[in-house]
Amino acid sequence: MKLAISTLGCPEWNFMKVLTELSICGVKGLEVRGLDGEMDAEKISWFAPENMAETQKLMDRFGLKWAGFGTSANFHDEKTCAANVAAAKRAIDICQRMGIPAIRVFGDQIKDPAQRDAIIERVIAALKDLSDYGAAKGVDVNLEIHGNFNSVEVIEPIVKALKSNKAFGILWDVQHSDKTCGDDFMPFYQLIKPKLKHVHIKDYQRGENGQFKLCMLGEGDIPLEKIIKQLQDDKYKGYFSFEWEKKWHPELAEPEMAFPAFVTFMNRLDQKKAR
Repeated sequence: MKLAISTLGCPEWNFMKVLTELSICGVKGLEVRGLDGEMDAEKISWFAPENMAETQKLMDRFGLKWAGFGTSANFHDEKTCAANVAAAKRAIDICQRMGIPAIRVFGDQIKDPAQRDAIIERVIAALKDLSDYGAAKGVDVNLEIHGNFNSVEVIEPIVKALKSNKAFGILWDVQHSDKTCGDDFMPFYQLIKPKLKHVHIKDYQRGENGQFKLCMLGEGDIPLEKIIKQLQDDKYKGYFSFEWEKKWHPELAEPEMAFPAFVTFMNRLDQKKAR
């Protein structure tokens, strides 16, 4: 079982603190969603050409590997799509230089159901462009299950359109698919399985009227144990990455508590399966 932690969960930590704490936790993967207060890959000083050798030395010293880089690029809006594709390509360039294997992007919103097909086609075109670009650079492009891009109906045409593109992948955020699938996750999982490259682990408590509350792993309503067991049974080879949304939800528990709890939770499930 390959474990990673996203820096979204520790927005107040500097890079050295991130390296130290993740090493202590025992995870091997670092998923970057902001470093030292910067979310844009082009503004992260540790990724600058003059610093990259030192950055990699630190990663090696702490026994960590890059799990991926989370961009903010989304493609649902016709007015901003081209700019977001360009920004994602710049992130790919930086990831190639740093040896980061993948970027994360979004389809994201479908606010007008009448525009659904047009939005999906726009997202497909953007993903094809980016995946071709990423393939030439050795960097995968992973579409996160997020926003309105979280159901069989929306994701199926995307998977079909990009099934032959080796650089295209799916990042399964189990929280967002749970909003449409609930405990019956298998049809959605079977759809994305051939392209699944990365998994975001989190938990939440379902409320009324589509409301939810993020919580510690195992305290919520997402069938995490069943999902993780299914992935292990199917020999999933990617990272199980803990995305503790502390940056967006500062009321959540501190990373000093949440990160070790993630490792304990995942190790318990791994050991349970091994018995």
